[in-house]
Amino acid sequence: MRRGIAFGFCSALLVACAADLRDDVKEVTNNSAVTTSAVATTTTWSNQHLSEVEDDETQTTATTSVDSSPTTTRLQSSDNRQQAAEFWAPYRGTPIPEATFAAPRLALKIDNAPAAVPQQGIQEADLVFEELVEGGLTRFLAIFHTRVPETAGPVRSGRSTDIPLLMPFDGALFGWSGANWAFRKLLDSVAVTDVGVYRKPSDYWRRTDRATPSDLWAHSEKLLRHAPDDLPPAEPIWPFRDLGQPVTSDAEPTDGVDVTWGSTDVSFRWAAALGGWQRFQNGEQHLVADDEGDLVTLAPENVVVQFTKYVLSNEIDSNGARIPIAQLTEGEGRAWILTDGKVIEGRWNKPNITVHTQFTDATGRAVAMAPGSTWILLVPRDAATLINEND
Repeated sequence: MRRGIAFGFCSALLVACAADLRDDVKEVTNNSAVTTSAVATTTTWSNQHLSEVEDDETQTTATTSVDSSPTTTRLQSSDNRQQAAEFWAPYRGTPIPEATFAAPRLALKIDNAPAAVPQQGIQEADLVFEELVEGGLTRFLAIFHTRVPETAGPVRSGRSTDIPLLMPFDGALFGWSGANWAFRKLLDSVAVTDVGVYRKPSDYWRRTDRATPSDLWAHSEKLLRHAPDDLPPAEPIWPFRDLGQPVTSDAEPTDGVDVTWGSTDVSFRWAAALGGWQRFQNGEQHLVADDEGDLVTLAPENVVVQFTKYVLSNEIDSNGARIPIAQLTEGEGRAWILTDGKVIEGRWNKPNITVHTQFTDATGRAVAMAPGSTWILLVPRDAATLINEND
């Protein structure tokens, strides 16, 4: 019901709620020390492989179907042994125990300004959306489900771009630090559980070793306590390949991708030893803190470049820069899907604000991702370049 109301309300507010009013909440004075513990394994729902449906030649959209019942199947492991799979993580495609069947999902808005590095906890996310914000910087919307770190940060403000990303995660908890009145009003109308700092201040604290506003941290595990009793189960977004199964779509080898966001330059390079795409930012390895405070490499198994149109709103940030808004409510466009050292040049399609974006290959079939985490980069048109270092 809330989703239906929100669908008609979103269009009028998306531009109005682009910018922050303020991003520093002075009343949040948690003096807790920075402590971490082992990652909590929390997940999930079954992974029913989505059906791959060919569309006509002019429209490359994918149709998916999800079986709402749990499933068991066989998983081909990399060492050629058959292992019995239990329930499947819907956003990661890996087997998980039945006990974690109904775990809530948590979305956190994570800062990526220079003062925010190194972040903490983002490497545990099943999905990470990277979006352009003011000043040529980027910001992350991280979706945690299979693993939820005890603490994560720095947490920053919401943007109107987040609404079409969040709505398909029906009932997800959303942790964030601030935005203007229009964004808050819109968030109250959609099927998202608001656990931002204004709602749950005791679950956040400010670190004394970081500069404001990149100093707000969340007790991620504590936020999960606020999940509603009637939370609908998570559902798969796209199909996954079995471990060791080759890419079936038409793909070409690639060393990675470079993205120029404006003030932030990002690269992903295939690292076979890591089994993923190692991330670099502004010419350096992008390292993040683990639960012990040690720095680790970011290397998601899948990277999706979703070429996205941005428009400048009439809202401005504290430095006078106009706020860009990604056009994601509905639409379609080009996409590069990087997986297993290869790239599939395909398409993305989002029929409306309430459903997840689907990624298809040149034939219109849904692209099967490698089991693991996926980063989706909402890249401005012509801002990315595929890299083949042998050319």
